[in-house]
Amino acid sequence: MDKRSALKLVNYYYITDEKAGVPLPEQVKLAVENGVKMIQYRRKSGSDEERYKEVKEIKEICEDKALLIIDDRVDIAVLGEADGVHLGQSDLPPSEVRKRYRDILIGVSTHTLEQAEKAEKVADYVGIGPVHETGTKEDTSDELEIQKAKQIADRIDLPTAAIGGIEEEDLSVLSESFDMICAISSVTRVGDLAENIRTFEEKIKEVKRKAR
Repeated sequence: MDKRSALKLVNYYYITDEKAGVPLPEQVKLAVENGVKMIQYRRKSGSDEERYKEVKEIKEICEDKALLIIDDRVDIAVLGEADGVHLGQSDLPPSEVRKRYRDILIGVSTHTLEQAEKAEKVADYVGIGPVHETGTKEDTSDELEIQKAKQIADRIDLPTAAIGGIEEEDLSVLSESFDMICAISSVTRVGDLAENIRTFEEKIKEVKRKAR
């Protein structure tokens, strides 16, 4: 199955969390073992060499099981042979990345309908948020709230990912409009990580199954 077709299988989109108290490769291993089909490697600390080595390790964990997306860093995504890169509004222009790397998956974070429609022209999937206020990432945009986020998602033909302060009780209503859902702190910082991952993956999958 090619990478873009594999996007259609994604339910819970796991993003690594440096504050989870679990090494990032171990987080990825738990996610893959519990059915997650796409991982975003996000790490802000450490050297580029450390990130590169960790990406290579994580790539082996994901091989033939889950797509590996690198947050922000096109260079590490390419050298680490990841499946794609996720870009924010202040990162490299997605259109320029696409010109150079035709086969890499590109995800783009968006906060308004205008941004989402612009990203739709070049990206493979569009992140929409923050749905709620979140302390996971600094300098985020104002929260959209669920209904506005869903309205944006419903206007986009590409796969969409909801992100930002999402809790378990949000999954059913968000899954009505979104193809994928990201949640970090509500999964990685309370309770059992493996159990939380499994719960999010199964709940999202179930809502999508009923909607078909």
